[in-house]
Amino acid sequence: MTEENINLKDSLNKIKKIVDWFENREDVDVEAGLDKVKEGVKLIKMSKKRLGELENEFKKVKEDLKESSDFEDEDI
Repeated sequence: MTEENINLKDSLNKIKKIVDWFENREDVDVEAGLDKVKEGVKLIKMSKKRLGELENEFKKVKEDLKESSDFEDEDI
């Protein structure tokens, strides 16, 4: 998974699987656990970055809508 094509739904599902993996272990393999933690951290970082990008896109759409509404009001 690259940062350019992260899908938040898929990322959250993968994070949930990691959490489930830890919750369903009686004996945790330390090396495997560390790998899972690293994977989770990577997913969280990519998800936070994507959420920021989406937030900026929403702000732009909102601003475009506001500008469009202002223009229409002046035409009346």
